[in-house]
Amino acid sequence: MQGASGAYTRKVVVAVTVATVAALLVLALYMASRVLLLIFGGVLLAVLLRGLGELVSEHTRIPPGWAVLLVAAALFAIFGWGGWYLSGELAGQFDELGRSLTEMAQQARDQLDDYSWGRDVLATVGDYHLSSDSVGTIGKVIGATLGGVSGLVLSVIIGLYVAANPGLYVRGLLRLVPLSYRPRATEILHDLYEALRHWLMGTLLLMAIVGAAVAIGLSLLGIPLALALGMIMFLLEFIPYLGPILAAIPAVLIASTLGTQEVLFVVLLYWAVQSVEGYVLSPLVFQRSVDIPPLVTMSAQVVLGTMLGVLGIVFATPLTACALVLVKRVYVEDVLGDLMHAQPGSAG
Repeated sequence: MQGASGAYTRKVVVAVTVATVAALLVLALYMASRVLLLIFGGVLLAVLLRGLGELVSEHTRIPPGWAVLLVAAALFAIFGWGGWYLSGELAGQFDELGRSLTEMAQQARDQLDDYSWGRDVLATVGDYHLSSDSVGTIGKVIGATLGGVSGLVLSVIIGLYVAANPGLYVRGLLRLVPLSYRPRATEILHDLYEALRHWLMGTLLLMAIVGAAVAIGLSLLGIPLALALGMIMFLLEFIPYLGPILAAIPAVLIASTLGTQEVLFVVLLYWAVQSVEGYVLSPLVFQRSVDIPPLVTMSAQVVLGTMLGVLGIVFATPLTACALVLVKRVYVEDVLGDLMHAQPGSAG
């Protein structure tokens, strides 16, 4: 009886120890989640640079490493020139956008002030005064902005290093895997790379098409600030489903200053652009990438956004794409042994 009791005690101690270590590991990962997301952002940049470099290398005699450096230099030159060329006009348009939204907010306050219930709402909200609390809030905003810039710089540096010599980091990861599973781990890493490459390059193509379509459409409709609104659409298109809705809000607000008809036209424009993007362009662009069900994407955005904030929402889709590849390759094929739907070279 004493031996059985001792064995049971050891099992309990082992179980408690494993559970404690697992909990501490999860806590550590959660506390380092922002840094891990920035690293993942650097990996995405490396995948983009490597993918474009491979395209250049395939059509030229330039070695892949030099092709990646050439692509990186070209992208930085293009974005630098574009930022310099458009900064004046965009800055003016964004300033005008801010003034327009401020005027609309004041008009809304004036309209609410005409009604008793509106005055109650305004009294509840209260006027905004520049107090010590507001100064602290401004300081937090400035700190968050500086933190975002520093995080972007970190991701860019990581992306450049990984893109320049990806084999070094792949070999480092493979050394953490048992020898017998390393060939399979190599296949899975290649599948992850292909899934991210096709998804990322397809997403950038859709971002450019949708942003240009919105800017041109708003210009034809005579909506002010068309270039700034198109740029907002280009950036937020990176976030599926939620991003385009957020991008449409300032356009609708600006159109509401012109009339009800303009609001209707703007809503129809955004709806038409998203319909073409969702039903025509996306199936063509992502036919070689991971097929992510819309419900899975939106659920991932909600969960990661709640846990990790804005970065979680931004990277929800590529993280979901990686998770689906791992589930299929590791769990469905390796653990369950279901190879019926496996296609050689397929990412998803």
